Amino acid sequence: MNRIIFGADDYLKSWAAKRIGINQFGPSVAIGVQRDDQIICAAIYHDLREGQIEASIAASSRRWASRSVLHTLFAYPFKQVGAHRLLVQCSEANAKAMKMNRQLGFTQEGRLRHLHGPDDGILWGMLRDECKWIKGQSNGQVSAFTTTSS
Repeated sequence: MNRIIFGADDYLKSWAAKRIGINQFGPSVAIGVQRDDQIICAAIYHDLREGQIEASIAASSRRWASRSVLHTLFAYPFKQVGAHRLLVQCSEANAKAMKMNRQLGFTQEGRLRHLHGPDDGILWGMLRDECKWIKGQSNGQVSAFTTTSS
């Protein structure tokens, strides 16, 4: 069973950075997924600006992507932070990431030429109202409603 990890930002950012192949993340928040006492996924949320936040996701197993985990990972930027757009980026040569982004519901929005050596970086975006992982779920928020009296 997967367990969500909060409050271990430095450890999770270091874990993800090693797998992504970067030195470090700047100011950011991390959410991890643990299974059998091992971190198997970390999502790092960074570069919040004008209603857009970027995420970098690293995983060591495909077993991280349960519905409840996906709800948590998408509820953070869209519901807690209040962003209206989530942006991710991957190398066009990373077939697994390209497929995952498409399956999660991201739309390919741009290309950064030769960002990854000879390979281009592909920008993927998702708007809050496009996110199938949080639709119809209040995540503890109270909705306004109207009653009529007779």
